[in-house]
Amino acid sequence: MLIIKDISNLQSYLSAYQNRKYSIGYVPTMGALHKGHGELIKQSKKGNHKTIVSIFVNEKQFSSKEDFETYPRNKGFDYDFCIDNEVDILFEPSSEEIFKNDQTLLNNKNFKDILCDKFRRGHFDGVITVLDKFFSIIKSNKVYFGEKDYQQLKIIEKFIEEKYKSLDLVSVPTQRHEEGIAYSSRNEKLSKKQTQDFVDFHKKVKNFIGSLEGSLDIETANEKANDFMKSQDIDKLDYFEFRNDTDLSFVGTLSQARLFYAIYKGKVRLIDNLKV
Repeated sequence: MLIIKDISNLQSYLSAYQNRKYSIGYVPTMGALHKGHGELIKQSKKGNHKTIVSIFVNEKQFSSKEDFETYPRNKGFDYDFCIDNEVDILFEPSSEEIFKNDQTLLNNKNFKDILCDKFRRGHFDGVITVLDKFFSIIKSNKVYFGEKDYQQLKIIEKFIEEKYKSLDLVSVPTQRHEEGIAYSSRNEKLSKKQTQDFVDFHKKVKNFIGSLEGSLDIETANEKANDFMKSQDIDKLDYFEFRNDTDLSFVGTLSQARLFYAIYKGKVRLIDNLKV
């Protein structure tokens, strides 16, 4: 595995493969790698000649300096993880290398003022800003994202349609622990009790979804969702609601929907979505 930290060396290396029309797969990450990332890498390796993983904790998408500074980091483990998963190139640039003299923040215009965008103002502006940098640097054929951050996936899908038409976005189903909760870098910040509480909550959510008829309209289902959450012991709730799987609206029936939620355990914000 090659570890490359500057853009010029990366582009020099990749040009040899691009000129030979090799397919390059790209997996963007912020480190703290886990089995969810591993599945993205696995899918990239299946579909491309070369797989590149980037590790870059992007300050522009954090709502607070504290959240940025306390985001899980484990460089040694991440290196070993990439080696074990047979990554070809690990790209780990500095913030100065990526942004240089250009600090322009792009404005996300898709799926605004709902779900995470409603509670984390500017977050997705930061996401598409940094991806714009990486997409233009790497020029991969395919890029891989998980469905756990589903709103983000839909926003990136629109962004690619608008600006990077030759780039194929491949979405990968959420990878889960045996207990059902999704793999997430932020889970590392939970205590054992908080983790168990989260597991218990997730089981209740699954049972709640299973109790509803697929023919129920989404608006009525959300009334039941509000009633369900009244009995749950949650430190803080941002949202818990069903939305249409395609356009994230409240139109349609449950058979066309996902349940989206963002809750807190202590200071840790946990998000997930479940296809009905």
